[in-house]
Amino acid sequence: MRRLALIAALAALLAAPAARADGDPASDYLISQKVFFPYDLKVSPAVQQQIAGLVEEANRAGFKIRVAMIWSSYDLGAITGLWRKPQTYARFLGAELRYLYHERLLIVMPNGFGFNRPGHPAAKEDATLSKIAIQPGPTGFADATRTAVQRLAAASGVKLTGATIAKGSSQNHDRLIIVLGAIAALLAAIALRLVLRRRGQ
Repeated sequence: MRRLALIAALAALLAAPAARADGDPASDYLISQKVFFPYDLKVSPAVQQQIAGLVEEANRAGFKIRVAMIWSSYDLGAITGLWRKPQTYARFLGAELRYLYHERLLIVMPNGFGFNRPGHPAAKEDATLSKIAIQPGPTGFADATRTAVQRLAAASGVKLTGATIAKGSSQNHDRLIIVLGAIAALLAAIALRLVLRRRGQ
C-alpha cells in the first residue's frame, strides 16, 4: 500500500503538468464548460464567478456563447503560433469544437478579440468588439471580457444584468478528473505488469 501511495503521488505530479501542456487546453474545457479561464491570470475567484455567471445568464436568455480567455501564450498549449492572433484562433477553436458546439465563440487576448459563429457573418460582432478597449493588467483583461459579453448580447437584443453569480467553476473538478484518470491508468498498467510477471515465474 505504501508503494501504491508513492506511485499515486508521483503520477499526480506528472499528470498535472501534462494536462496543462495540452495541445489546445481551451478546446478540452469548452466541451463541458462555457468559459475557459487562464491558468496564470491573477484575478480573484469572485471575479471568475462573475464572468462565469454573466456567460451563464446570456446562455439562459437564449444568447448561446462560450468564451476563451487567453492571457498568455501558455494558455494555447502547443499552438503558441496563434498567440496575439485572436481572430485566427477563434476560427481554429471553432473548427475544433464544431462537432460538439457550433454557436458563438468569443476569444479574448490582451491585444484584442476574436469571434466565430459557423455559418453566420460576423461583421456586426466584429464592429461591436472593435469599440472595446482592453486595459493593461489582469483587472483590465477581466473587465473587457465582461464588457464584450454584455455588448455582444445587447447587440442581439439581450440585456444582461450581471446578477447571476456562478456557484463555482467546474474547471478544478475537470482537472482533478484528468489527474485521477492518469493515476488510474498508471496503476492499472503497473498491476497488469505485476500479474504478468507472476504468471511468468
